[in-house]
Amino acid sequence: MRRIFFLLLLLLPVLCFSQSVLGKLGRKVKDRVEQRADEGADKVLDETENKIKSGGKKNKAKENNNSRDTSVTGEPQVVQNPEAFKSYSRYDFVPGEEIVYAEDYSQDVTGELPLKWGSNNRGETQTIAGLPGKWMRAYQAGRFVSPYIKKLPENFTAEFDMVMNFTAPEKSWIFPEFIFKLVNTPAGDDKGRNYLAESTGITTVKIAIAPEEEGASTICLRTALKEDKEYFSNTPKEVKNFRSYFGKPVHIAVWVQKERLRLWINGEKIYDIPQAVPANSSFNRFEIETASSNYEDEQVGYFVSNIKFAQGAPDMRSKLITEGKLVTTGILFDVNSDKIKAESFGVLQEIAKVLKDNSSVKVKIIGHTDSDGEDAKNLDLSKRRAASVKQSLTTQFGIEASRMETDGKGELQPVSDNNSKEGKAQNRRVEFVKQ
Repeated sequence: MRRIFFLLLLLLPVLCFSQSVLGKLGRKVKDRVEQRADEGADKVLDETENKIKSGGKKNKAKENNNSRDTSVTGEPQVVQNPEAFKSYSRYDFVPGEEIVYAEDYSQDVTGELPLKWGSNNRGETQTIAGLPGKWMRAYQAGRFVSPYIKKLPENFTAEFDMVMNFTAPEKSWIFPEFIFKLVNTPAGDDKGRNYLAESTGITTVKIAIAPEEEGASTICLRTALKEDKEYFSNTPKEVKNFRSYFGKPVHIAVWVQKERLRLWINGEKIYDIPQAVPANSSFNRFEIETASSNYEDEQVGYFVSNIKFAQGAPDMRSKLITEGKLVTTGILFDVNSDKIKAESFGVLQEIAKVLKDNSSVKVKIIGHTDSDGEDAKNLDLSKRRAASVKQSLTTQFGIEASRMETDGKGELQPVSDNNSKEGKAQNRRVEFVKQ
């Protein structure tokens, strides 16, 4: 027993030293992993930012939704994101058939207010590290009104992406509300100056988002008549913690059908109100409004982009089965990619329903692009996007692959003018042709 005791005394320093060495080694390994992760993240962000900054230097120029940076041959390699589609599994929004207004600020000068927009305050065209394209930054206590949109009919849709920025230390101050409106400005007010100076006497639909702490974020809907009388109002509706969206794109979609208004945020239906919009209303502008707060301008900010207004609800069943051809601009893809965006779920779901209800019908899926970018790359990308749609209908919606073939025409068959953003958006489409 005495020998064992002395042996343990001799081994104790060795064991402590070994534990110390192993502890240091473990910490070094952990530090090394974290360092490499940070270096990898920095590299990805740097590469993304460099791509955004150099996007306007390619042939035929501008940043667009067609061009690819690499040339790949052979069978399309489609990458889908099942989780993204799952999050939009109840998304039944279907955009209108004809695009009447589109804006992505691609032609505006960075650092300046978008040329065609009016404001009573400070706004700038900016880029966001890690996100494609350009965005309009709406500073606090400002109103930003779109160019004149032709009179919208009783049935139309509106979509846009929004990013909320917050870089201040956590405080108990209220985060400024983000408000977007559908408005009808007087005839002849081309730049919206009169409206910005005096916004009474018009019909408005106003949706206010207050991104507060968990359980306190709210959305409120207000509509008013030309006589400045309130038409519809509801108590603020509590929604999920909007602060979890900070730094991430939030997709907002509105569908107006006469007096009915529906609102979706990131695929979640927030409102479906049959009598929210005054009867016989018409709208011709889109407005962003931001509230003020105790935070500094550089600590908070709202960014908007990818705005799209479209009119007329497409009758997909009639188009495909009766007329033999369905054309949609509602299947969206990541920039420079054949990856389908999650907000395309509603359109794909409707097409899948038509195909399931008509099990003998076979279709040819044809992808099209606008004229930005190189011809050969556009042709290649259009074929890949068609293949991506086929795969999505097969894997996500259970349509037999044997019922679908794919092709792409690139920019060769435009249906609208490629000199306007609305025309380009109309040309970036997917066709389903009954076989």
